[in-house]
Amino acid sequence: MTGADTATPRIRVAVIDDHTLFREGVGLMLALEPDVALVGEASTVEEGLAVIARTSPDLVLLDLRLAQARGVDVLSRLATAPVAPRVLVVTAFPEEGDIVEAIRLGAKGVVLKDATRQVMIAAIRAVWAGQTWLPPELSVQVITALTQSTAPAMADRVRLLTPRERDIVALVGEGLKNREIAERLGSAEKTIKGHLTTIFYKLGVPDRLALALLAVKIHLAAPKSR
Repeated sequence: MTGADTATPRIRVAVIDDHTLFREGVGLMLALEPDVALVGEASTVEEGLAVIARTSPDLVLLDLRLAQARGVDVLSRLATAPVAPRVLVVTAFPEEGDIVEAIRLGAKGVVLKDATRQVMIAAIRAVWAGQTWLPPELSVQVITALTQSTAPAMADRVRLLTPRERDIVALVGEGLKNREIAERLGSAEKTIKGHLTTIFYKLGVPDRLALALLAVKIHLAAPKSR
């Protein structure tokens, strides 16, 4: 094995799902990937929080419908954690309300349980890298629900953006991370972070995912094909 191989970063994943077969399937699937490792699994909210505290995963695969509770209860509990993993929702029942609530509570993407292994792995890598992931069949509904401001009100807010801020919104919508945006615009990463704080305030969006979705809605960025 070469030095490059041993230096390959491992995406440490935990899965919270009340179906044993699904958890075992995820374990077998991740075992095939050189840059992803399963570090823990759980079937309930409390078990899941304990696994997260014990293993400090980079990313959690979270089922929205657990036998004893809702998956979003994990998200609300993680919201107050000092260091929380990124969360990728997995669901067989893609109800708009549940998904919008999960995203508002901090989830960074959604994968349907009937997706292929390739889609699941791509989603894990994208979310781990700071990007967002939504199935195309859900994108329009979720974007609309997350950006409920009226068209005239949002148009007024968008006009508050400077040309540089509009460029940043467009690049966030394309899935670029702060470092990549800084390189593209010839700026410092710290400066980009400052711009984003101002952009969130001007547009009234809570986080990067909502901003990325809004960028598509207002045609500053093209939707990604999945």
